[in-house]
Amino acid sequence: MWRAAMTTAFVVATAMAGAKDAPLYPVKDCSGAMNQMDINDCANANADAADAALNAVYKRVMEAKTDQASRDGLKQSERSWIKYRDKTCADEVGPREDDGSIWPMDMANCLQQQTDARIRTLQRMLTCTAGASVCNPH
Repeated sequence: MWRAAMTTAFVVATAMAGAKDAPLYPVKDCSGAMNQMDINDCANANADAADAALNAVYKRVMEAKTDQASRDGLKQSERSWIKYRDKTCADEVGPREDDGSIWPMDMANCLQQQTDARIRTLQRMLTCTAGASVCNPH
């Protein structure tokens, strides 16, 4: 019960924090979901929407690269980031058997949040003209 309340609070806080930013992609409103299965399906749909948006911006960044070495570097970076995202969410959410029916929602929300951050990073690559060290600080 406590975990569900905390997860709900997190989702609401995330939505409110994101409200001041322009939407990265269309998301479903999950507030009308009536049971955990519907909530999980809605969260998964939003994670899928994030992934589709990520793929679109990645393609645009790849097309903007002027040489093969830059494209190869971006490709490797994206592969590394996907491993990072998946491991981060696995660590954050924990094993499925420890979380029951809420696990799919927790995992989808984590994947969506991580993907949103990556979308913003890739968007900065498209719009920044100051050079790699300024546009992509590590």
